[in-house]
Amino acid sequence: MTKQILNIVFSIILLPVNFCCAFWIFREAMNLTGMTFKEFLNFTSDLNLPGASVPRGLQKRQRFLVSFFREKSSDPQKSIRLLWTFGICTLPGLAALTLAVYCARDPEHLKYAFIGNLILVLINIGLVIWKKIYRNNHPLDKAMAEKLEAKHFKEKEEGKKNRRKNIIVYSLVGAFFFGMLLFFMFLNIGYSNHSDSISRDEAAIVLHERGYETYEIPVTYWDIDEEKLMYVCAGVKGEDKFEFYEYSDDETTDLVYNQISYRVSPDMEPSEREKHETELPGGNKMFTAVVDGVYHLVMYQGNTVVYAYSPDSLDEINDILIQIGYLKNR
Repeated sequence: MTKQILNIVFSIILLPVNFCCAFWIFREAMNLTGMTFKEFLNFTSDLNLPGASVPRGLQKRQRFLVSFFREKSSDPQKSIRLLWTFGICTLPGLAALTLAVYCARDPEHLKYAFIGNLILVLINIGLVIWKKIYRNNHPLDKAMAEKLEAKHFKEKEEGKKNRRKNIIVYSLVGAFFFGMLLFFMFLNIGYSNHSDSISRDEAAIVLHERGYETYEIPVTYWDIDEEKLMYVCAGVKGEDKFEFYEYSDDETTDLVYNQISYRVSPDMEPSEREKHETELPGGNKMFTAVVDGVYHLVMYQGNTVVYAYSPDSLDEINDILIQIGYLKNR
């Protein structure tokens, strides 16, 4: 869970980082108009532009920007090319947000999300390097550069008066949006965990459908962390037995799993025990062994543990695990 949260936070942070790394491209387009970004904001504040969320609002804003640069820029074609380049270079920010959602919904693939984030970091570093190369190879006209420098200096001096207020406002706004994104990501985590959880009722229903006797069947390992045991379900068919345990938290199940697997094969050496253990997605584990001619299986997922055995094979037990959603059908 900790790695999942860290990946989500990292992906969300990459969204504004990407915008900051790419914003110089839009500034280069603005420089050709002789206007600062603040002047541009004041200019557009008097216009009634539709929001990007309004149907066809984004297209109208794009058409406005194209018309603006055609009218104001000293090199309209260059400004428009820079505008489209800026749009393309902000796509990694969208990809970072997509990775955050992907990581929240599918924690089993954290390594892919990490690799994706690493690639996005390298892209942003590339944008910063490109900025230095571009400005060295495409210097502004000297007169235009001096004009913009004077405007930036004036805006900077005026901004000093309200610097503290602006920092507080921008910090609060940024924290608000960052918090909202985290909130929705955690909702996705909750949804994912809930959708992957095993239904206690489903286990009993499947056992009954497969001909297992489930009425008042005692379970073998009820004594392990009994105070945290919330629900048990067991089924017997011939010499086969299937037991389902649900605990109050998912931290207990690792301990219960280890204790059951040890009791199944107390004489097995640790090195040999590792050969009988399988790592499952989401940090879960499964232990299988044949002891005295009987096939045993122990596994845990979330806050539940399964113990089952059969003198024949684990085929039907695996079918039950697939049917209740404990294993994926391969």
